[in-house]
Amino acid sequence: MDKQHIETVIEKELIELGYEAVIIQWAGSSHRPIIRLRIDNIQGEASNLGVTVADCARASRHLEDWLEQEEVLPETYVLEVSSPGVNRPLVKPSDWERFVGQSVVVQTNTKIQVQGEKSHFEGKLLGIDGREDSSPSAQMQLKDGTKLKFELSKVKKANLLYDW
Repeated sequence: MDKQHIETVIEKELIELGYEAVIIQWAGSSHRPIIRLRIDNIQGEASNLGVTVADCARASRHLEDWLEQEEVLPETYVLEVSSPGVNRPLVKPSDWERFVGQSVVVQTNTKIQVQGEKSHFEGKLLGIDGREDSSPSAQMQLKDGTKLKFELSKVKKANLLYDW
């Protein structure tokens, strides 16, 4: 079982359907692998309608057809397809670019000297620099107006922050 090949094909198939793979996670065992997908619409703007149950079902049926036809996994595999949720994770540099202007919460691997030493920040995403570089960086404005710049490689976890 070549996980990298399967992930590459899954991403390609999703794009053909108008979706992108936000996260692909593997779980289970080699006898009963579980593939957990979080998908989003490809629309190039943050104000899309989100992913519906029908979208998840459509993607799941399409991918199951491919997986079963190619026989790349044991018959006992499980495919779980879901939306990224309102607190969508920011994973790829393109995510950071797509959601400029949105509220985000960022947790870094190491503490940054801003308002004391912190590794957890909330604020507005201002932009991304050096997307094509080996270490792009993002800029955000914290709630008190302080601007913060950090390398994406230093991000442990980042999500959109849904304002209820």
